[in-house]
Amino acid sequence: MSLSALVHDVGKYVARTARNLPAEGEVPRVLIDMLCRDLYALTETQRASERFDELALELEPALDGLELDACRERFAEIDALEARVRDGDLVAVRRAAALALEIETELRGALG
Repeated sequence: MSLSALVHDVGKYVARTARNLPAEGEVPRVLIDMLCRDLYALTETQRASERFDELALELEPALDGLELDACRERFAEIDALEARVRDGDLVAVRRAAALALEIETELRGALG
């Protein structure tokens, strides 16, 4: 497992819908549902945070860990927002999307 694989397998997919949310106003239900899949059902059996942890475990001995800790904190917040995001709470949807984009940026930044 390489860092580039983690960036692709988690960073890219966790942020794919977040990149497409409208900047202002309401978020269509279809985009909220897509965001929920990206964050809470990234694979058939795992939420994004679980997939991240699984892949990160393989990399941590070779990394500083700080980048991964920051991502874990963001994933914890995303997971805590799940019920509100699924309910379509606009504040929660926008916050979860912003966190997803931060995770992608953090992971891409770790690539150097």
